[in-house]
Amino acid sequence: MIAKKIETKNLSFGDLIEIKIENEKFNGEFIKEEENLIIIKLKSGYDITLSKETIDSISILDKSINLEEKEEKESKLKIENPDITMITTGGTISSKIDYKTGGVSPSVDSNYYFQISPDLQKQGKIAVVNLMRKLSENMLPSDWIKIAKEAYSDIKNGSKGIIVTSGTDTMHFASAALSFLLNPLSVPVVFTGSQRSTDRGSTDAGTNLLLSAFAAKNFSGGESVICMHANLNDEYNYILRGNKARKMNTERRDAFRPINIKPLAKVYTDGKIREISPEIISKKENTKLNEKIDDKVKLIYSYPSMGGDIIDYYTYSKVHGIVIAATGFGNLPLEDKTIINALKKAEKQQIPIVITSQTIYGSTNKFVYSTLREISRFDNVIYVGDMTTETAFVKLMFALGNSKKLEEIKKIMSTNLAGETKERREIDEFLI
Repeated sequence: MIAKKIETKNLSFGDLIEIKIENEKFNGEFIKEEENLIIIKLKSGYDITLSKETIDSISILDKSINLEEKEEKESKLKIENPDITMITTGGTISSKIDYKTGGVSPSVDSNYYFQISPDLQKQGKIAVVNLMRKLSENMLPSDWIKIAKEAYSDIKNGSKGIIVTSGTDTMHFASAALSFLLNPLSVPVVFTGSQRSTDRGSTDAGTNLLLSAFAAKNFSGGESVICMHANLNDEYNYILRGNKARKMNTERRDAFRPINIKPLAKVYTDGKIREISPEIISKKENTKLNEKIDDKVKLIYSYPSMGGDIIDYYTYSKVHGIVIAATGFGNLPLEDKTIINALKKAEKQQIPIVITSQTIYGSTNKFVYSTLREISRFDNVIYVGDMTTETAFVKLMFALGNSKKLEEIKKIMSTNLAGETKERREIDEFLI
């Protein structure tokens, strides 16, 4: 058999093409050519590989464009007096498989969100701001400030709700940060993302976007929240307080769970919202922005055989604050006397050390054991009750950004600013 000569030199990655084989047509995006094979991605999201020998013709229906150039030109989908502003930052919800690298990378244009969630168009006027393209593990505290400033500007310009699309790995850090940077809030700021990229048939992006739009429009709270799947189905999402939530699974749709609190509400696919918690923070008349953050904070995880050397290292490195995720009620292994010596050095330098519990649920308590009492006698040690470790890490940055005086930092850390701590926990708040 003589192989057919199919012209492919004009094909570029991402071109929309049509391939004819006898009486069949295959439409999709050109991915790559390998020897005598052509790989394309169908609209279903699946890839197929076709042999050139079987192909009768190839037509280019639409040439690909450089998405980075397009996004530069289209950094904002401008709409006057929008009902909702969607701030996109990257992550899986903004990602497709990059066949040049074999991985998933964030790179989609504004209209793509309406393609994967068509009913978004019915939720009023939605402006889109493509603020950045980052996977959430690469997010910096300075990025949280950028998100807060953009949201503040959009609220001042009349948006009645904000959606922030983000990668999920550190979403709970960002949502916690905005609970302090934007406080009080006159509208909901709703973080959402997806566990599976948008070109997969099993993606959760469309549901999460739509239900986040419902939340941005109709949720009664004026706070930073996370809106993600409540279970493995698409029936409803939870609305979770942004500083009392945590990603608890690497891949499940319902990875985000409330910590030491009930979900604030359920939002259903028909648009209805059922409020669950009586602790929802009501909307205030005016939103305030405080963009002060000091990112010279380090996080340490306590472990058996831990010594004081790691605390010493950060003390001598001139960090401005340390968070220790300790065991149980906030214990450290004090049989190693170097820890006490390290705490003394940090106290002398007035470096605040915030103690949380790595149990995730429950609260620290500095009075239960003698070791706890010994740790808490240091003036710079701050126990923060049931605050999550991630929120304590973010809040210490916020506190240090607003004061360098230890007493004032202790006061900020001990004050419930945005619902990040609770005095009393209910028995049914565990493992919701």
